[in-house]
Amino acid sequence: MLQDMSRQSRNLALASDAQASGVQVRACVNRFLLSQVGSQFCAGEAELDVLKKTWRVPILMVTPGFVAGEVGEAIVQAYNCRITRHTDVEEMYAAADELRKRHHAAIKTAFLRARKV
Repeated sequence: MLQDMSRQSRNLALASDAQASGVQVRACVNRFLLSQVGSQFCAGEAELDVLKKTWRVPILMVTPGFVAGEVGEAIVQAYNCRITRHTDVEEMYAAADELRKRHHAAIKTAFLRARKV
């Protein structure tokens, strides 16, 4: 019983420590995207997998004022913010092209709105 409570306490501590770094994980993915992929992509809301001690971070295609949709994902270690896997960059570009075609009118409207501001 004491061992089970200790294990539960460790799991709760792990979850709370990792949850506190969710913003840092998104920042880590955003730095990668800006430096390696392009400014039309950003990290979405990170989801913690406590058992695997990793975060799943969706990669989104964005334009000023409009989020077109998900084009991939990154898997990030919970404690050192190291990206262990991500969708291939060419796959992200291909998915972004499809989203651009599908949401052409909305993207154009968002750009026009952003220009007026």
